[in-house]
Amino acid sequence: MINQSALLDAYENFGQALLRPFEIGDVLYRLTDQVTEVLDIEGSAVCLANASGALELLSATDHHVAAIEEAQLTGGEGPVHVAYHDNDQVFVADLEAEDRWPDFARHCREHGMQAVATLPMPVGERRIGGLSLYRAEPHEWTDDEIQAGQGLANMASAYVLNHKALSESRTLTGQLSSALDSRIIVEQAKGLLAGRHDITPNKAFGRLRRHARSNGRRLHDVCHEVVEGSLKL
Repeated sequence: MINQSALLDAYENFGQALLRPFEIGDVLYRLTDQVTEVLDIEGSAVCLANASGALELLSATDHHVAAIEEAQLTGGEGPVHVAYHDNDQVFVADLEAEDRWPDFARHCREHGMQAVATLPMPVGERRIGGLSLYRAEPHEWTDDEIQAGQGLANMASAYVLNHKALSESRTLTGQLSSALDSRIIVEQAKGLLAGRHDITPNKAFGRLRRHARSNGRRLHDVCHEVVEGSLKL
């Protein structure tokens, strides 16, 4: 079921962000955060291609999803490869019955996921990566869910296209490298807050995001200050 209120909020937030400077890393974290709320799913992740065309994990909702994504990137098999290379939407309702990617399916089950959908992320005629959606129980993905998820993926892709002349591959490579650095800082800050307050990484990320939004600051900057110890949440 689609959370229509969350979907409208997501589109509004994306629209407002285009009116001011933004970092790609922040946009991708916003994407995984909001698509999870819109679709009421357990997790999501974004992988983008680097300068050599290899996919890298740029954003994930939690460490379970991150582990799944890293496993399929390392193993070279899984739905994100299909979405990126073939520009196809991939749906798996029950990973117990999936035989195309046995190692990927095993990692999903080990981390509590039973269904996955991966959507391509286009920039004009190019494809830059894929958005993966995860559910903890077997699930038949509906047309409405896929339409909403693809719409958010397309909107995030448009940010990449419109960010300071990113049509030049050299600039794009630099921005994606910056986004990867941003993810590392965010993960470090989430881990510090989670350990300090005995909360889940998801709740820690919520605190970071709320602080950034309420103070009109970049998520990356807030996380950097938490990591270096100059900001206590």
